[in-house]
Amino acid sequence: MTGVVTAVAAAGLATEHPGSTPPMTYNVLLRVPAGSAAGTPTIVQGTLQNTIGGRRTPAQRSTLSVFLCPGATLRGIAYWLLRTIKPTGAPDATPYDEMSVAEGLWGWNRDYLAALGGPTAWRTGLWLPLPVEVAAGGAQWVTDWATVGGWSDRFPATSGVSLDAPAQHLPLPDPAALTADVTTWRAGRDLDELADAIERDLVGNPFEAVFRIVEILRQVAAEDADDAVDLAAEVTGRLTAGELATLAGVSAGHGLLRRLWSLVGPSSAGDAEDARDLLGPALGLTRTGSGAWQPPDVIGPAVLPDELTPVPPAPPVKGKKPAPQGLVVPWKVAAENPGGRHTMVLGRDLCIGVTDSYTQKNGTSWSGPAYAGRLDPAQFIQSNAAAIGFTTAAERARLRVVELIAPNEGRLDAARGADKGTLSTGIQQWSAHLNEELPVLLARFKRVAPDHYDLFFGMYGLQPEPWWRVGGKEAAVEVADPAQVRAANPEAFDSGGEAKQGKEYAPRYATLFRVPPGGGRQRLAEPPDSVVEVLPRHAFFGVSAKGKAYTVAPEWCGRIRLASLCSLPYNTVQVWTAVWRFERLARQPLGKATLTVRGRQYRIRDFVSSEYAAALVIDQHINAPFWVTEAIDRAINRTERAIARMPEPMRTELRPFDEGASASLRAPWLRLFQINYLAERNLVGKAERDMRITGLHDRFDESNAWAGLDPEPGTFSGWVGP
Repeated sequence: MTGVVTAVAAAGLATEHPGSTPPMTYNVLLRVPAGSAAGTPTIVQGTLQNTIGGRRTPAQRSTLSVFLCPGATLRGIAYWLLRTIKPTGAPDATPYDEMSVAEGLWGWNRDYLAALGGPTAWRTGLWLPLPVEVAAGGAQWVTDWATVGGWSDRFPATSGVSLDAPAQHLPLPDPAALTADVTTWRAGRDLDELADAIERDLVGNPFEAVFRIVEILRQVAAEDADDAVDLAAEVTGRLTAGELATLAGVSAGHGLLRRLWSLVGPSSAGDAEDARDLLGPALGLTRTGSGAWQPPDVIGPAVLPDELTPVPPAPPVKGKKPAPQGLVVPWKVAAENPGGRHTMVLGRDLCIGVTDSYTQKNGTSWSGPAYAGRLDPAQFIQSNAAAIGFTTAAERARLRVVELIAPNEGRLDAARGADKGTLSTGIQQWSAHLNEELPVLLARFKRVAPDHYDLFFGMYGLQPEPWWRVGGKEAAVEVADPAQVRAANPEAFDSGGEAKQGKEYAPRYATLFRVPPGGGRQRLAEPPDSVVEVLPRHAFFGVSAKGKAYTVAPEWCGRIRLASLCSLPYNTVQVWTAVWRFERLARQPLGKATLTVRGRQYRIRDFVSSEYAAALVIDQHINAPFWVTEAIDRAINRTERAIARMPEPMRTELRPFDEGASASLRAPWLRLFQINYLAERNLVGKAERDMRITGLHDRFDESNAWAGLDPEPGTFSGWVGP
């Protein structure tokens, strides 16, 4: 936000409740043309040179504009303008003035709004020009509200336009339906027609169009990379420098300009170079000594985009307590829960649950948003089996267990910022504080869908990178050593050292970098297990502290939920990474555990041969990975103590193995071990998690169509190799 906008907001009515006009009706994001003078301008009553609204050419006087936020109405905006942008000496506005200016605003923008759909264009994110002109190098704002009110005779009274219709929330797109719709819509259209549509939407409502434009560019690039460059350059060239600067200053526009940059940035075509020279200044990119533009994921853009503001809270009523802000339950609608906490991301109003808290063992308390989500992983897995691409018996065995136990952690769009995990998400609550967890998930997502990654996460300065350890700790260097990275992540690279594709790209370990505005990458080191201060990774995700009380800001919970709600590749990567956890489990360091039964040492997988056991162990690994092996040791001891108290021949029947070289654990012993492991596994929320998995055990019968977990040893075929 510029200093001018800040000054106007502070002097305006953003937090007050003036009379009968509630703040939500003038909930807008004010935009001042780039290049305006610093400081608060002088508001002058004068002749308006632009008698018709809409887009401005470089030869015309530039105007202020607003992006509509939820709840904004024509009458509310007129009320706000007449009091906030009021020329010196102008009389106080009357309700009649407000009505005529509201009608004049529409009348002035009549042709512009008609091209965007007329009354249906009045939605959150609409880019609405204002009849306030910038003069004297930005030192003056010129307007004449009486003249604007006179344009009310252009107001189309019979067209269904309402002065009091609020800007509605933007819907969340169904990603599968969007892909199909864009595919159908593109059929038979040439690049010029695609450019026409993208241009119109960019300068009309970039928030509404952001996902559609990304999908259009994605499909064109998949078919012909050169066509995608040509399209991106053509769209960029049609926008003025002022339009590009305004777009770069809001989240949806900024994300789309970065997408255009990703196409023209590496290209050597002449048009691409021209496009780079337009996009670079708009985004605030940095040039190298040779004059080349630095990509935004290497040196951060100087321009920080603003997000639309949510609906302001209702003003307090004297003597009446505010309504409780809990979630609406039950909630079975395929839309956002209207209750609880909310945040705005890319113009979408997102529920982030309620405020939760957790006290860690070291006495620090953590509080922040927590939401279990609403996207059913089982339904996603069934609907996207082809994209997920699991074909082997081992993959399907793992997937079955993952699918059944997913409710123990959360749904695909679950998000939590209420413990030292800082940001935890998805069906296995991958957390930002561990390099094997969320950083790995994000690294896989970026590899599979770099355009989606940049829109949801990269735009905010977050970059994951496969990494390695030195002496058991994250390598404390700022530049990756490719040989070390490949050695630490052998499943992510082929024999020639090239990164694999799709689900085969499976890094074991990754770290996170921030890319600050105007600066280079800065590694966000993995924090220690016991947190006693806010470290760089915490601070990046919005953690603040007062003594031992840590608070996590809401923005990242909203951002990561939006990725789940709107990106099929992101959810596909969730499923791949969830199934890959079995590989992590097989390699889990023993720590103090020995996994020894009567003098013979076994592997973790040797104890996990039934679906039920696989669910129990993988569920603990999700929640507390470093406690798994010691829990197995305790279950071994508990099992052996129980057998020792039994009479013969039961004691012999329950022997762990037969003598011989292989000495595999016997099924009768494993059946008893499973029960003891259930008792011994230690994890957060144990009682509820144990109950859910035991319920799945009990549902494995004919009356439930064998829908649960098979407890018989030998029924889990998810292990690969000897």
